[in-house]
Amino acid sequence: MSFTAKDTQLYRRDEKSGHKVLGVEQREDLVKNYLPSPPSRQRSNSRVTKQASSHLGVRKFLRVQFYALLYLFVHAIFSLYIRIRIAYHAVSNRLVSILKHHYNSPEYIARDVATLKRLPTHLSVILTLENGGKGDALEKLVNEVSEVAAWCAAAGIPTLSVYEKTGVLKRYMTQTHRSVCQRLKAWFGKHQAPPLALFARGAPAIRSHSREGLDLILVSEDDGREAMVDLTRVLAEMVQKDKITANDITMDVIDNELSEAVMREPDLLISFEPYVDLQGYPPWAIRLTEIYSAPDNQGVGYQLFLRALRKYAQATFKLGK
Repeated sequence: MSFTAKDTQLYRRDEKSGHKVLGVEQREDLVKNYLPSPPSRQRSNSRVTKQASSHLGVRKFLRVQFYALLYLFVHAIFSLYIRIRIAYHAVSNRLVSILKHHYNSPEYIARDVATLKRLPTHLSVILTLENGGKGDALEKLVNEVSEVAAWCAAAGIPTLSVYEKTGVLKRYMTQTHRSVCQRLKAWFGKHQAPPLALFARGAPAIRSHSREGLDLILVSEDDGREAMVDLTRVLAEMVQKDKITANDITMDVIDNELSEAVMREPDLLISFEPYVDLQGYPPWAIRLTEIYSAPDNQGVGYQLFLRALRKYAQATFKLGK
């Protein structure tokens, strides 16, 4: 409510005279008529009661309980899904392992891959040394290498590279070569077993025969970064000695040198872990490699090997120009 003209003139005249026209009580009476009425006591009591009830945190408590219940519900649904998925994959893998068991016979494996349109010429697998190498971990690792090598020989894959992060197989190349040869002889026969050539960077090759057969390459984490560092050092020294120029160092040259020092790029890489875990695999060697891994997989199994070959045969490769 605005001041009336009479009260406005009276207030201004008092202000110009230095508040000598109106006294204190008169000025209060003048302004009091235009002030809003004070809130009633009952309304203030209800506001106090409302504030007091809000301090109890009932809404906050209910909201927290609702979120906790929603979290438990989502967690239970997701846990149920994971358990069903693990059970499904375990049962399906078991059935495939029974129906597609090779019985240590190359003929069975050759029959399984006979219908595939394409097979990799270079297959690479990632194996893990369990329990930090304690107990029979090394023997189990060598057995897995021998088993995969027998599968590749039976399927007609000429080159197999085995990546093991620690490089423990390189320290037992003779034992590894002997174990793989014994496995091949047990599968193919003493005189029909394909010859085996074992390679590793920085070590002399071990061959069982001069004719061509299965090439087995041992790769470790050191073959990634250290191989590139060694190549960089060699190329830098050659440039300093004017044997080559900096313009002569191209991507093709680096790729060829790394391929000769370690291995050429594999066509198919199989990880037997339940998820894709490269474990420090040399990155330059898998630029165009088809990588396969099965969820919830446990251990090295022939069914995963066969499934990876089928996926590779069905894959479409589109290389840019």
